[in-house]
Amino acid sequence: MDTIKVKAIVLSSIDYKEKDKLVTLFTIENGVMQAIMKSVKSDKAKMRFAKEPFCFGEYLIAMPSKIITNVEVEDNFYVLTKDIDKFYLACAILETVKTVVVAGEKNVELFIETLKAIGAIAYGNVNDKYVLTKFLLSVFKGMGYTLSLNKCSTCGQPFSGKRYLNLDYGEVVCTGCKSGKCIEISPKCHSCFKILSETSYDKLNTIKLANKSEDEALNVLNINFENRFNKKLNLL
Repeated sequence: MDTIKVKAIVLSSIDYKEKDKLVTLFTIENGVMQAIMKSVKSDKAKMRFAKEPFCFGEYLIAMPSKIITNVEVEDNFYVLTKDIDKFYLACAILETVKTVVVAGEKNVELFIETLKAIGAIAYGNVNDKYVLTKFLLSVFKGMGYTLSLNKCSTCGQPFSGKRYLNLDYGEVVCTGCKSGKCIEISPKCHSCFKILSETSYDKLNTIKLANKSEDEALNVLNINFENRFNKKLNLL
């Protein structure tokens, strides 16, 4: 029986048979895949912690049965379970990955981005909504929907007045180029996008955005996400 070794983050797990779990893994080698963890519901099970969402480590999987035979856990981000707000925002990251990544499709850049974002929420002294906003911006960028930050994506003129997110094309446009399905975004929300997209995760604690701009930014990105995937993220 062949085996594969993958670096993976657990996105979710569900009951499978009486004592087993079916886990959904986001792997750096093979994208999203499902595998079985045998007899891990017991408190004495050797791999009981490796079945939980957010667990990150090296998983050894027997093929073609897809049974996980061993796990070397690197971090389980347990601290997230002690803060309900952090937990739900981090869950939104996992849910985003489950939604956007095609099964079996390798996405190293998003894998690294996911680890950075979860780590920042778990351990960073930072506004966690900044982290999630930055993560969602990176997801849209990876899909080819980079938001225009300095000038209208249609006419190329610098923004001066109102601006809108065109949900059909995922681009930011000016009043003159507004058409189709658009939502207005405030200058402070637009500035939030620009600052967060240009700031690394380890530097997010050095910035201070306009009051509540991150709330508007998350709402706009959630609308954009729902428009593309017919699914809304739970952002509390």
